[in-house]
Amino acid sequence: MIRDKLPSLSDQPDYVMMIVTKYQEWKTFVAQYVGISDWELHTQTGMAVFLLVAIFLRKPLHSAWPVMSIIAVEAMNEGFDRLAHGDWRWPDTFRDALFTLLWPILIYIFMRSGFIERD
Repeated sequence: MIRDKLPSLSDQPDYVMMIVTKYQEWKTFVAQYVGISDWELHTQTGMAVFLLVAIFLRKPLHSAWPVMSIIAVEAMNEGFDRLAHGDWRWPDTFRDALFTLLWPILIYIFMRSGFIERD
């Protein structure tokens, strides 16, 4: 079974788990400090990464770079969550990915299709 082949927490080097633990603590702190739920944090972070990548790389919103960046960030986040929890929590993973990616991908699609004017 695939689940048996995935590395467990005890298989990870100490420095990897230290990074994962600090990342999880940071996410919890930000959510509590700002006073928003986990899904709201995903939505806000997804849009922020999408826009910041477009600004810093000087790419339009219909470029693939901002979308690919947010997909990479969300994949990293879910990988860290998997390491922190010891297994995949598929309902949470799906919900987190949906809330993180929904608006950036819709904006990208609308911009590419011409539904939203680029000029």
